[in-house]
Amino acid sequence: MNITKNINWNFPILTKIKNYYLANGLIKTLIWIVFIVIGTKIIIINGGIGLINYLFGTKIPYGPVLYYLGVL
Repeated sequence: MNITKNINWNFPILTKIKNYYLANGLIKTLIWIVFIVIGTKIIIINGGIGLINYLFGTKIPYGPVLYYLGVL
């Protein structure tokens, strides 16, 4: 008995990436993915670290991306 026969896989993020790729091509898709990944890292993760450092006075180091860009 094959239980995977009736399973429908649904990955909305992969579907969006596939549709974007079909509409815009490989280069724009790669730029979009890199923008999303780096934007998420800088805004959410480093923003959270900055908020924790500010509110609680901790010394959690930021990710190296902001150091390499010369922001911090």
